[in-house]
Amino acid sequence: MASVLLLVFLPIAAVDVWSCVAVLFKPGLRGWVRSSYWLVAFLAIVAAIVMTGFFSYYSNPNTHVFGWPIPRVIFQRDTPTSPWLDYIGPTILLAYPMNFILYMFVPSVVFLLVSRRRKHEERNRV
Repeated sequence: MASVLLLVFLPIAAVDVWSCVAVLFKPGLRGWVRSSYWLVAFLAIVAAIVMTGFFSYYSNPNTHVFGWPIPRVIFQRDTPTSPWLDYIGPTILLAYPMNFILYMFVPSVVFLLVSRRRKHEERNRV
């Protein structure tokens, strides 16, 4: 299961990096595209911090999850009277950048489409 999640997550990260390079380092893009990219990246960072650090929910009465969509910490118990047991794994630190990458995926696809459209417009002018 972990390998499947990794195989899904790595292409998402690659799209984010590709979009960043396409928007920030390609000549000919208008300034509003770069400014919009920085604004969306800032909003994604804020969303990652808020949703990972301060959002919690109960997936069932005996499971308390902190962070969404990738949880930072999960507390579980066997019965309502038993003590909470925690699961603290590598996501205690990795949840923040992983959630940022997930939150940037859809805007990255949009920025890639804008970048490609601009490239085709320039090609049609020449």
